Amino acid sequence: MNVRLQYAIRFLGGVYYADQLQMNEYTVKIYMMTNTYNPENHNVALNRIKYFITTELENTIFIDSADEENCRKLTSIGLNITTLPGDPVDQLIGIMLLTKLSAITEDKMIIGEVEVSSILGDNIVYIHSENETSDDIIMPLWWNSVDLIHCDPDLIDGEKVVTMHKSSVWRDIDLHWPDIEDNTDDDNDNDEQNNTVEFKKPDDTK
Repeated sequence: MNVRLQYAIRFLGGVYYADQLQMNEYTVKIYMMTNTYNPENHNVALNRIKYFITTELENTIFIDSADEENCRKLTSIGLNITTLPGDPVDQLIGIMLLTKLSAITEDKMIIGEVEVSSILGDNIVYIHSENETSDDIIMPLWWNSVDLIHCDPDLIDGEKVVTMHKSSVWRDIDLHWPDIEDNTDDDNDNDEQNNTVEFKKPDDTK
């Protein structure tokens, strides 16, 4: 049967806005429901969520993708950025998380609702659900990408990225779906596309 779950997590992140960088603490609550009978898939889906937030978003700098000059400046000195299609406010971060976490769990887990609040946002909670519409937002392609990318690829220093198949990204960190054969030839899948994934150099900092 389907199981309803809640997962709460906090992480630190920066906000670059009006030529100022401020650090912020975010609290995220994720309401979800299992969508597969394989309990191993439940664990993988939840661990993908944890990995994405703690590895990719922890200490990231949220920034408007339209601010290309500062996006490139930040990445050129080794900082980790997450680009958004507008000012990096909590509401937009919540919509991003709802969409991105749904993508990386690949329907093994249904992300029903995401709540986001932050210290800079005066702890006001923004609630987003799978049923709401965001027609006024032009969603970047990476929001719906299965892999770990969290920035518009054009704004990342070319020396800090490598192109990989999306399924290989999760397999390499042992977070692939256990009910899919490891020796599947992804190259032969018509719907398998190369994705640009950000990998930091050892001396890079977030």
